[in-house]
Amino acid sequence: FIFLTFERTNRRLDFHFFFLGAGFLLLEMKSITTISLYFGATWLVSMLVILGVLIMVLLANFFASRLRTFSLLLYLPLIVSLGFVYFFPHSVVLSWSPYARFLYSVIVIPLPIFFAGLIFSLSFRTSEDPSLAFGSNLLGAMVGGFVEYLGMITGTKTLLLFVLVFYL
Repeated sequence: FIFLTFERTNRRLDFHFFFLGAGFLLLEMKSITTISLYFGATWLVSMLVILGVLIMVLLANFFASRLRTFSLLLYLPLIVSLGFVYFFPHSVVLSWSPYARFLYSVIVIPLPIFFAGLIFSLSFRTSEDPSLAFGSNLLGAMVGGFVEYLGMITGTKTLLLFVLVFYL
């Protein structure tokens, strides 16, 4: 619908920001389901996810303000952190105290969001058309939200593989 309402000359999409948005929102949704395993589906889960996301976005912007340029090497720690969250067994976390689960939930689970935020901030700074980049990012976020429903078919753990595909 959005592409049909634009003039033919303005039908563009910044795929870099589109996939960053899709990966980010899907990662945030996946965080909610993961933390729900540790604390149950309560208001506490929403608070933990929002707290973790805000902390990581704040830290990403802090570090982005000190870095000069974007580098593709920033994708390496993002991929490593996604791999860690994917392979680390939930049963280990469930055996921890509530305080340790809390720290894991606000530091480790949203850690990929830190690297994604760093990539977004540094890329956005050098974007030639910020409105196109931001619009593409929002459209990607919508797609990422829709992809979350695939977790009902594939399982929620598989959603991290979709996040990885979006970021790659």
